[in-house]
Amino acid sequence: MELSRNDSFTPQSSSTKLSIEQEIIINKTLLTHESDGQRVDCKILFQVMENVMLYASNSNNTVDVHYLDSIESFAMKETLEHCIYKLSHAILWECHNTIDMHARTLLLLEMLGKYRWDAKVVLILTAFAISYGEFRLVLEVYSHNSLAASLALLKNLCWKNFEALRPQFKAMEMLIKEMVELAKCVVRFEGLPLQLVLVDDHDCTLMAAAKSKIYLATYWIFRSTLASASQITDLIAMKQEQVNSNITANAAWGLSSLALRLSRLCSCLGMQVDAYQEQIEQKLYKKLMVLVKDQTKADNQELLQLFFSLNDDLPLKDSSSQGKVGISALKDKVVMLLISKPDLLPIEQTLLLLQQTHEHPHNKNIEQDYEIMWVPISSSETWTLEEHISFDYLSNSLPWLSIRQPWLLNSTIVRIIREEWKFEERALLVVLDSHSSVSNYNAINMVLIWGPKAFPFSGSKEKELWEEENWNMKLMLDGTDHFLTKMAEGGQNICICGSSKLDWIKEFESRIKKLKDAGLQLQVIYVGSRNSTESMQTALANINKDSSFTPIKVRFFWLKLEKIKDSILQAGQSQTFANYETLLNQVSELLDTDDQNTNWAVFGSVSSKDFVMLKGNKVMEFFDRVPDWANKVGTLGFVGAIRSVDDEVNSAVTCDHTTMVPYDEGMSQGTVVCDKCKRVMSAYIVYKCDGSK
Repeated sequence: MELSRNDSFTPQSSSTKLSIEQEIIINKTLLTHESDGQRVDCKILFQVMENVMLYASNSNNTVDVHYLDSIESFAMKETLEHCIYKLSHAILWECHNTIDMHARTLLLLEMLGKYRWDAKVVLILTAFAISYGEFRLVLEVYSHNSLAASLALLKNLCWKNFEALRPQFKAMEMLIKEMVELAKCVVRFEGLPLQLVLVDDHDCTLMAAAKSKIYLATYWIFRSTLASASQITDLIAMKQEQVNSNITANAAWGLSSLALRLSRLCSCLGMQVDAYQEQIEQKLYKKLMVLVKDQTKADNQELLQLFFSLNDDLPLKDSSSQGKVGISALKDKVVMLLISKPDLLPIEQTLLLLQQTHEHPHNKNIEQDYEIMWVPISSSETWTLEEHISFDYLSNSLPWLSIRQPWLLNSTIVRIIREEWKFEERALLVVLDSHSSVSNYNAINMVLIWGPKAFPFSGSKEKELWEEENWNMKLMLDGTDHFLTKMAEGGQNICICGSSKLDWIKEFESRIKKLKDAGLQLQVIYVGSRNSTESMQTALANINKDSSFTPIKVRFFWLKLEKIKDSILQAGQSQTFANYETLLNQVSELLDTDDQNTNWAVFGSVSSKDFVMLKGNKVMEFFDRVPDWANKVGTLGFVGAIRSVDDEVNSAVTCDHTTMVPYDEGMSQGTVVCDKCKRVMSAYIVYKCDGSK
């Protein structure tokens, strides 16, 4: 059936009856449709196609081309590239077919009969974009490119009277623009989770009317593609003497009529898609907010399905197997959503997070009970090439689950992440318990500090850990180097030395070496400063070569101190805990000392809560007064001996703390260190009457 160019399309309301012509088109189009689930990643492929179309029509546009390798296809029996190649040749073939335009359009529709509607329109436009882009590229550069000039000559594109063809080119550009806009409506509609708005028969009636417009839009996009391709083949076949204003005016009028038809259809369909999208977003937002706060849910499946699996049964990606994973794999687990930009975290945070989860020796005890899922969020609505490359690399490298196609996340989900969970630039680790209730809006600090010990990573667990924690060498080092921590658990004395001055560090190293040569058993770790220069980092790597404390572990050390302070402040926001002030003061003192470029050293043991920190001149006095403290190591221990000769501290701080030590027969006189000021306590004998005996 050939449709007259005089026929015009009038936007129909949802309740307006279709014309006979429209019903015939819809029925014929549906006869070509036998979808078996074959679909492609339309969003990325659409961007590629749109870039080619718009650039070809306007050379001032910039191009942001994505690789076809990153476009997923589903249930396809051939490669995406081969499908597009065949379709491109089929369009060219149909341009020379003698049957009417309507029949040729249906033949092209039959070629993509097994695809979804959004895939149909994107694939046909992509196939056309190949020939159209090549055609316009040759015209654009043949005047100053010898290869293009030869191609233009062979393709008969060197017209002498090019001005006469300008209206035809203008009309083709206008039609292509409308084809792209109408295809965008189809892709948007097919991507909507329509099940959320289908409540009763009336909704289904409205939906049927909207789908009728999808079928019409698909038909007219295919037909317009064929018309545009035919115009190109006619231009190539045109002789120089045939280039005149009458011929081009007729061609331009035919293309403009099609463009007007598509524009009207796009306007009508676009309003319906906008209305559905707004309705869906409102319902989805309300439903999700209710589910997040609902404490009576049986499991986490319903919320996670709404979050990530509205249009995809297998929305997750397992980097280890490269397999697709469904939401059911997360049932009854604590799910930690690592929300960040597509470039993830700074490198040291990423590596420390890996070390404290996947690579932690105690992770095997709980790895079946929780999952980390990476949810990257772009800074803009459209993902850039750099963001795609970053996501592809990281999602294939890291041992966590990730959203397989994060650019397809529903806008409502992104809104909740930004507005309710306060995601901006810094990464969040939002914890959903096994019933999908939010138990922690950002657990990243506690995971970096304690690793598996922090399970189930809730806000209450973080506060509980701090209530049990003390500021000591184990807290400072645990997690930065598992091997060192395990070795030191036997009681080995450790010194952490920090300074921004390389000469001072070298002097410290020289003097400590003399003590070690004399028999002092001491593991020294040199950490420099938070903002060490590249030369300082190189020097520290050389100085630390005898230990396992590599440059990245030095960065772990400083990062962990920062996270300790952040975590203490976060845990104490609502209500401070018992040792809040002590812990905050201790970590702040160390960080402030570094900020002030003051030299410092901390002496202690991973297996003991006791430690001593020396700052400034006091560090070198430690070496000068070796005879004073060395003789006391046997009775006071290494840390106690150093503290005992710190005259300045002893005279400046007063302490009246007392403790009771029950007497046992045979008990020899020993040394007791004060829990508060860490100095040796004086002994007093107290007699108490026990009238019960």
